[in-house]
Amino acid sequence: MNAIAPPYRGPEPPNPRPGGRSLEIRHLAVADGLGHPSEANGVHNVARALVREQRAAGERASLVLLARGDIAPKADATCPTRIVRMEGLALRGRTVRLSQATIEALLAEAGPATVCHIHGGREPMLRGLAQALRRRGIPYAITVHGRFSHVYDPAGRTLKRSTALYLRLFERRLLEGARVVQALSGEEATILRRVAPRARIKIIGNGAYSSRLGALPAAPAARAPSPEFPHFGYCGRYAIAHKGLDLLLEGFAAYVNSGGVGRLTMLGSGPAQAELVRMAARLGIAGRVRILGPRFGDARDAALLECDYFIMASRYEGVPLAALEAALLGLPLIVTAGTGLRAVVMAERAGLPIAEHSAAAVGAALHEAAALSLAEWRARAAAAHALVARHGDWTEISERLRESYLR
Repeated sequence: MNAIAPPYRGPEPPNPRPGGRSLEIRHLAVADGLGHPSEANGVHNVARALVREQRAAGERASLVLLARGDIAPKADATCPTRIVRMEGLALRGRTVRLSQATIEALLAEAGPATVCHIHGGREPMLRGLAQALRRRGIPYAITVHGRFSHVYDPAGRTLKRSTALYLRLFERRLLEGARVVQALSGEEATILRRVAPRARIKIIGNGAYSSRLGALPAAPAARAPSPEFPHFGYCGRYAIAHKGLDLLLEGFAAYVNSGGVGRLTMLGSGPAQAELVRMAARLGIAGRVRILGPRFGDARDAALLECDYFIMASRYEGVPLAALEAALLGLPLIVTAGTGLRAVVMAERAGLPIAEHSAAAVGAALHEAAALSLAEWRARAAAAHALVARHGDWTEISERLRESYLR
């Protein structure tokens, strides 16, 4: 069977690219079925943002979710989405090889203008998918979204030797066979080069607005601090180890126990919410912490605008959209190296760094934030917005990706 014919037109964009040079771009992401809605998954939301942007530019872009369980994302006419059930050989609950039927469903009617953009890493089944793409002459790009970041510490020391060995033995070829490997930050590029020295790595970050689909949000007006300054805010999935939420709560407790004032509000999704509530009670900070369910859109922004800072103590990320979107609202960022944002936040004075992945370092950063003068807090709020205005335009990001797809 010739899987490249007949040519696949894909979901037509509103206005095809001039000159008939549209690409058919399939963004592939895993839906793991771990209790978080797809709308709360940052990787899925990155892929959706790129689909919308690329379709607005005239590409035939769509999202394909490779599902481990039942998933029903909200219908979105701006982002055509297809669900493909993940089937194949599994070991210890992990799919290590996709079935031929799953691969055929993923690549059905792929044509000569098809590009697959894979979002994810540390997934054994991706190696076989990449081999199938290479056999059929279909170019692919890959963004691992920080999935390798916790294998090494910020100083480059190996923290997980078995995982590092797996990456070099099995995912190295996946990366080196890609048309482009998108590193979301300089920190991630360093790690990717260590895993796959011959990969074509390009640093292209995430975005928070689209100059094509809407104007850059105006810089927020200078505002007064909250009545309970400093009010720290977090928004993201309740994935405790991944997002460093144990470090966040333990660090906030250390801050409170050493005289820190203010409060912490957390917005998120997932079954770990109850565990976080119990953790806050055990640490004696339940009266100073609100651990709420998810908020989206205007409701999320309204909740964040009640805060003075946005904090993420993640052990590993790509570049989290929630942090960029909070910065665009004018919240200074307090971040670890694991977020992929610490270096740029320090360089542009757009917030404060968390020196290491520890509760003590989180507590120290909170004290530093509480000690800023009103003028310095406002200056860092303005710098946070300016950082995203310079680096976070999906229109520019999608064009840079297109150039990389075509190389």
